Amino acid sequence: MSLFKAEKLGFRYEDRDIFKQLSFSIDKNETVLLLGPSGSGKSTLAYCLNKLYPEAVDGVMNGELTFEGRLLEKYKPGEINQKIGMVFQDPDSQFCMLTVEEEIAFGLENFNIPRADMEAKIDRVLEIVGMKEFKQATIHTLSGGQKQKLAFACVLALKPEVIILDEPTANLDPISSQELVETIALLKREFHFTLIVIEHKLDNWLEIINRCLVMDSSGTIIFDGEPTSCFREYAPFLQKEGIWLPKVVEAGLKANNTGNFTGDYLPLTMKELVDGLEGCVDFNKKKKKLCQSSKPILEVTNLHARGLLKDINFSIHEGEMVALVGSNGSGKTTLSKCLAGLLPTSRGEVRFQGVLLSNWKEQELWKRLGYVFQNPEHQFITDSVYDEIAFGLDQKEIVPTTLKKMGLENHTNAHPFSLSQGQKRRLSVATMLVHDQDLLILDEPTFGQDVITATEIMRVLEEKARHSSSVLMITHDMEQVEQYADRVLVLAEGELIFSGTTESLWENPDVLARARLTLPFGKQLENERVRRGNYVLT
Repeated sequence: MSLFKAEKLGFRYEDRDIFKQLSFSIDKNETVLLLGPSGSGKSTLAYCLNKLYPEAVDGVMNGELTFEGRLLEKYKPGEINQKIGMVFQDPDSQFCMLTVEEEIAFGLENFNIPRADMEAKIDRVLEIVGMKEFKQATIHTLSGGQKQKLAFACVLALKPEVIILDEPTANLDPISSQELVETIALLKREFHFTLIVIEHKLDNWLEIINRCLVMDSSGTIIFDGEPTSCFREYAPFLQKEGIWLPKVVEAGLKANNTGNFTGDYLPLTMKELVDGLEGCVDFNKKKKKLCQSSKPILEVTNLHARGLLKDINFSIHEGEMVALVGSNGSGKTTLSKCLAGLLPTSRGEVRFQGVLLSNWKEQELWKRLGYVFQNPEHQFITDSVYDEIAFGLDQKEIVPTTLKKMGLENHTNAHPFSLSQGQKRRLSVATMLVHDQDLLILDEPTFGQDVITATEIMRVLEEKARHSSSVLMITHDMEQVEQYADRVLVLAEGELIFSGTTESLWENPDVLARARLTLPFGKQLENERVRRGNYVLT
């Protein structure tokens, strides 16, 4: 008997169908990867599977959905949640206590776990996710990545039969992403739970996934089967739909198109890719030259803040794209908020356009400096997508073009809070792009995006930088750093440990290790080819 079974399942919200006529089943102990472009209904489907929808929203679900042979609607409130645990795309939305320890204890208390057993359980799950030292920390002081780890620990503590993870590595640094997948693989072998994963960053998951469910932009299932068939036979179609591919598959497609791949099928591992490559193939995308402008637009001197940032010194020049990277909790978001005047500093100074940040009038500052929050909901102030973009604009003609660029033209009249998480991120970026500001600071600008929308966002940001605006982006995506950044700032434990070009960073293993960063895929491939004698550096 199937664990989950959906028959002609549909969900309608605010007079629009999120998906309809979905029919599938999920068996016990399966590990299922749920793929699809941003806004295809993946998160909504996940919320239906754990009975959060339609109860929590003004939506209508039709068709049939059963769990262990019983209609979900027959389960009492809270009953299904003893069996199905979920980590939301936005972990903040599932926290209700003040401290890390209290948050995990709250779930245990609700399931009548004896208080004498709680301490050991809390310590165990915090150790598993690498958060034991934050046991007494208040949740609001945690970074986005640390909150994601806490949300997973809360679910893990309850030992559910099913775990649903919605973008579990989106806010994690590269090494933490690898470690989380390895941890889940070990736990799955020990506890034999069913795992459903919604994810854009696929490479770390390939070894533990045994099934793919793929949705297209209309919310229809277009593939249901093994990962091998999914990525080898349907890769060009998935790419056209805007669905991220594993990097080895994407590289194999590119090499196929140039006649440099001799394999009989698209690769799923680095070994298969290297074995099939011939000739000099460079997968590192061409980068623009380092900005030569000598005019600093932002100058940071001896900055200290919140007991975390220590003696930060750097400048950003006109027309420059700078990436700010580092491990979870290193201080990236704190630093970005200090640069935008959203958090106070304890020592040092920040100058924007040669003027101390504290001397700027707030209204004038926001005309020339834009900030995109890590949580997009923190900046919405109107009741429609159109009004959100048009707010403060004298000329509204740019709004329809911006809506189309960001893939939001079909949501013009929707309330911002009704959008998917990926759509909310696009809207938050769009609200800043329409203004002619001197500096844009963006915290994870492509979080939760499919290939098409992520590429468009970065293209527009790059275009901004070409016309004298400057861009500072926080990201965990080393491919974006390699492709777009003129310069990289690396934070570790509140200290700036590197400032320089990407080429210099990739050649500095000590900095990479301390900041829990990995090389971009092209560099990893180049190193592996050299190691195996498949490629000679020139």
